[in-house]
Amino acid sequence: MRCLTLAHTLHGRGAAVVFICREYTGHLCDQIEADGFTVHRLPLSAAPGALTSAIDAAESRRALEQGQPADLLVVDHYGLGRSWERALRPLARRILAIDDLADRPHDCDVLLDQNLHDSPETRYVGLVAASTRVFVGPQYALLRPEFERVAPRVRDSGLRRMLIFFGGADRTNEALKLVQALGVLAERSPPTVMVLGAINPHAQEVRRSALALERLRLIVSTTEMAHLMDEADLAVGTCGGAAWERCLLGLPTLVVVSAENQRDDARILHSLGAVRNLGNACDVGVSEWAGQIAAVQEDPAGLKAMSRAAAAVMQGRGQAVHEFETALAL
Repeated sequence: MRCLTLAHTLHGRGAAVVFICREYTGHLCDQIEADGFTVHRLPLSAAPGALTSAIDAAESRRALEQGQPADLLVVDHYGLGRSWERALRPLARRILAIDDLADRPHDCDVLLDQNLHDSPETRYVGLVAASTRVFVGPQYALLRPEFERVAPRVRDSGLRRMLIFFGGADRTNEALKLVQALGVLAERSPPTVMVLGAINPHAQEVRRSALALERLRLIVSTTEMAHLMDEADLAVGTCGGAAWERCLLGLPTLVVVSAENQRDDARILHSLGAVRNLGNACDVGVSEWAGQIAAVQEDPAGLKAMSRAAAAVMQGRGQAVHEFETALAL
C-alpha cells in the first residue's frame, strides 16, 4: 500500500510506473492494476521454501529487461537485501530501499524507514554505504494525499465517536474481540465505525457477530479513511502505516502489537503519550478491550492530551517530505 502511494505521486509527476509482485496468498496485484499500473506477476513456486533471493532476482531482472532501464527501482520486501539489489543495479539509475527491521545490509542510494526507533541516526550504520541517504522517522512516511488535506484537530469534547481498523488482514482477528467488547459495553458503547480490510480472512465471522450491535457500522474496505479518522475521537488498531495517518490528524489510539516491526512504534508512541499500548494482541482479551474503552470515556482530559501528543509526532513533516523527495530527484 505504501508503494501504491509512492506510485501515484510519481505518476502524477509524469513517471511511468510498473510493479513486480509475486502471487503469494493475499497479493494485491488486482488492486494495483485497478489503480492503472502494469504488474509483472511472478508465479508462486510449487515449493515456496526453495525460492531464494538469487532466483527472485533473476526473475525480476527478466521482468525489468522487457522495458527501458528504470530511473528509480523501489525495493520493499523484508526478505530482500544487498545481494538482490546488486543483481538489479545494472537495470536502475537509483535504488530506494524501504525497510524498518535493520536486520540486513542494503546496496541502495536512498533508504526509507518511516517508523520510530530509539537511535534513528545510527540505526543503519554498517548496513548501507556512507554515501546512502538515510531517512528514518514518521515525518517521512508515505501517506496518501487525502490525509495531507485534512487539518489535525484536538479531541477536546470527549469520546463521541470511535473508529476500529486493524489493517488489511488482521490475522489475529482483533476485530472480533472488539465486536464482543462493544457487546459487553452495550448501551455504554460509543457510536463506532469498524473498517475491515479487503483481504481479511475473518470478515464473514465478524459480520455475523456485528449484526446485533445497533451502535456499530461495519465497512469492508473504503477510500474514505481520512474522513473517518477526522470524524473519530478515538481509534483502535495496530501500528504501521495507519499510525502515521492517525498522528497526522491528531487522532489518539488504543493499540496492540500484532507484528514484530510494530513493537518499537507502539512502545515509543506510548511513551510520548500519543497512544495507549496494551501489549501483544494475543494477550489482550475482550474484557480488557471493554475496560480500556470505558476508561477513555471517563477521562476526556486524557483523551485531549493524547490527541495533542499524536499531532506532535508529525511536526516538521513539510520540510522532511521536501528533503526526501529531493533525494529521490522527484
